[in-house]
Amino acid sequence: MKKNVNKDIKFILIFIFIVAFSFCYLFQTSLAKYRKQVTGNISLNIAKWNIKINNESVDNKSVLANNIVPVFEGNEYTKDSVLAPGSKGYCDIIIDAEDVDVDFTYELTISIPEENSIKDLKTTDYVINPTADNTNKLTYSSNTPITGTILHNTKSTKIRLYFEWYDEEDNQMNNKDDTEVGINEESKAIISANIKFSQKKSA
Repeated sequence: MKKNVNKDIKFILIFIFIVAFSFCYLFQTSLAKYRKQVTGNISLNIAKWNIKINNESVDNKSVLANNIVPVFEGNEYTKDSVLAPGSKGYCDIIIDAEDVDVDFTYELTISIPEENSIKDLKTTDYVINPTADNTNKLTYSSNTPITGTILHNTKSTKIRLYFEWYDEEDNQMNNKDDTEVGINEESKAIISANIKFSQKKSA
């Protein structure tokens, strides 16, 4: 009887050993599967954001180095490129987004700085992308900025601003003021344009 019991115990021990060994093997091979690591580099293209205004990059700038040159239209009393009471002209702000990979919005505000000598200099109208077929002027209001959206990689968006030296009865400057501005070499005629760009993002 003892012999049979010993045989049974040996059998049980051998069986337990085989089962334990099998579990250890399976456990190690399973861990090996989960421990395998593969390293690789993920290549991402970062969107370009290089906006230009009148061929000048705005990157890291708060003020453009080059002034925007206006065009003064002469009349029967005033020659071209001369600013005088009643003169009208325009300037073009050209936004180049060819090197921009995201859609963005712009907000353009016009102001007359304090150092401007001509108090009656006013922005009157504007046209977005003027062409021979698109001459429809929109009335400019100092209370409402000019806004719009530009699609990525758009070569050129032109905003044409029209202004004049206002010279009607309700103007601020009288004839004496006009004369003094004309003879003072330190007189300045300045219009400031401030443009804010914001990237469009999905909701």
